[in-house]
Amino acid sequence: MRKLLCLSTSHLSAATKRFLMSHDQKEWLTVGGPFGNTGWIFHVDEDAAFNFGNRRFNDLWRSFAYAADRGYELILFDDVEEPMRDLAVY
Repeated sequence: MRKLLCLSTSHLSAATKRFLMSHDQKEWLTVGGPFGNTGWIFHVDEDAAFNFGNRRFNDLWRSFAYAADRGYELILFDDVEEPMRDLAVY
């Protein structure tokens, strides 16, 4: 059984959302999809979660790290979820 964490889409910056909207899922930084107006799902890539070398996507990496630290394997970013206090809101 896989654990799913539901996070608010407000934890991702406008730049990250634009990237996800304008690039095919095959070009994304990790497995996920499909992107939509109301949200999308990602597999939590534990290696990517702790690789902050690309500052452009720190918001996404921080979400991965948050999920990985708590034992989640999937993140559903949903526009109706309440923001978490421990994550930045954009």
